[in-house]
Amino acid sequence: MSESAQRADALAALVRIGNIFHTETSLDRLLSVIVQETYLLLGAEAGSIFLLDTETDEVWSKVATGLKEGEVIRMPKSIGIVGRVIETGESINVPDAYSDPRFNPDVDKATGYRTRTILCVPLTTLHGETIGAFQVLNKRQPFAVADEEILRLIASQACTAIENVQLYDDLQSAHDQLHAENVTLKQQLKKGYGHPAIVGDSSAMQRVKEVVRKVASSNASVLITGEPGTGKELVARSIHNQSPRAGEPFVPLNCAALPESLLEAELFGIEKGVATGVSQRPGLLVQASGGTIFLDEIGDMPQSTQAKLLRALQERAVRPLGGTKEVAVDIRVLSATNHNLMREIQAKRFREDLFYRLNVFPIHLPPLRERTGDVPLLAKFILNNVLKVMGAPAKTFSDGSLEAMERHPWPGNIREMENLIERAVILSEGPRIELAELLQEAAAAGAPEPAADPAVPPSAGLGAELGDGTVAGAPFGADPAGEELRLPARVQTLETSLILKALERTRGNQLQAAKLLGISREGLRKKIGRYQVDWRAGRA
Repeated sequence: MSESAQRADALAALVRIGNIFHTETSLDRLLSVIVQETYLLLGAEAGSIFLLDTETDEVWSKVATGLKEGEVIRMPKSIGIVGRVIETGESINVPDAYSDPRFNPDVDKATGYRTRTILCVPLTTLHGETIGAFQVLNKRQPFAVADEEILRLIASQACTAIENVQLYDDLQSAHDQLHAENVTLKQQLKKGYGHPAIVGDSSAMQRVKEVVRKVASSNASVLITGEPGTGKELVARSIHNQSPRAGEPFVPLNCAALPESLLEAELFGIEKGVATGVSQRPGLLVQASGGTIFLDEIGDMPQSTQAKLLRALQERAVRPLGGTKEVAVDIRVLSATNHNLMREIQAKRFREDLFYRLNVFPIHLPPLRERTGDVPLLAKFILNNVLKVMGAPAKTFSDGSLEAMERHPWPGNIREMENLIERAVILSEGPRIELAELLQEAAAAGAPEPAADPAVPPSAGLGAELGDGTVAGAPFGADPAGEELRLPARVQTLETSLILKALERTRGNQLQAAKLLGISREGLRKKIGRYQVDWRAGRA
């Protein structure tokens, strides 16, 4: 056969092998086909691929001439031609196996095969890690340099294919595990378990629970408003878990936690090849299809993203970034904010049409200071959860602690209470928890996050009127005359002070400062801009 004909045969074989690499998901079949195609291409009699087992420090193969189906050869990686190739990362060409001291005849004894010549090359990943060796055996004439070049080329492709198949197996195992867990959770939900607890017996929380129960059975979009830390995501999860969609995904997204470019990719997905190294990824709207998406901090969503979200909700279809086709989605939308969205609309920072699309059914959560009667019940509930998570012995609050908590204004709401109780459990040494000192520190520190106005005025939306004439969307505790009782200016002063302290402590590192403040970096940047904070000058 002429050299050009040999090259043509080699090229055709490489194309066939390449196609196999991209389509085969079974490791056994992949190895078998690679070996067979390769030794036929090189005019050899047989071949085998040995993979390294790092846990046992052995090499193993299920693909070797003479082996029965399912049979595996294992041997220490320190012996034989294969072991030397894996150890050195260099190819070995042996013209006479039994005269070479590096050859291990035990494999021939196990398989009944007689090895004469060997060409063995390492399987090396793109990161330089050797994961095994690829050998072909018994060519009529000695293996040539060209044979080694071809085998190295195939080995390089084979190594990538093996890694991909192993990754596929890992992903499949993880998928199976998640599926099993999902089945268990669905069974628990059917039995009545797993609903997030909305804790509180006050009239305000009784109204919230009643509204949640009513709206859960519908498919209406719900806008949940309230100060930070009042439990907006908890209410969203409760709505989802009491709805007909309970067995489907609940997908949360914090709209303030990501910059605009990443937010859109996360929300709508991205097509492969949009940028170098970018692979295809479905967006959260697609992942939530059949279930519920929860858009937290919706008031912080950039306007360009608002427009794309509105279109997706109107069309019930999503177009990934860089894509040309739309993907249909079946989702229920729950959203939350601590902003007054009517003011944001007036300031041209939030789209009015999107507001009415989201605000079909408004629910407002009262701050903790407006339902002090719930404080002891909440505190005990949180304490039990903290003790369970920490595996700590049983503890109770002293009477003085509960009374002090009822008097505390809780500017950080339930989130502040959770943090304070967790800290108290860590610090307390006896069975009873005293909180006086911690509460004094909390009061001195002020509000960690803004006590923002409700996003929905009493007249907005289609909130159902309850039996006592209260509208579900009305802010509980608001002055009947409509007078604003909150103190935005004071909140701004407190926030600015805390931001300055955090930036000074972290020497201007915004990421670390945001962690100290318990907010996202994007949220901190917006507050710095809004309040014009200059930490180097120590002022705003």
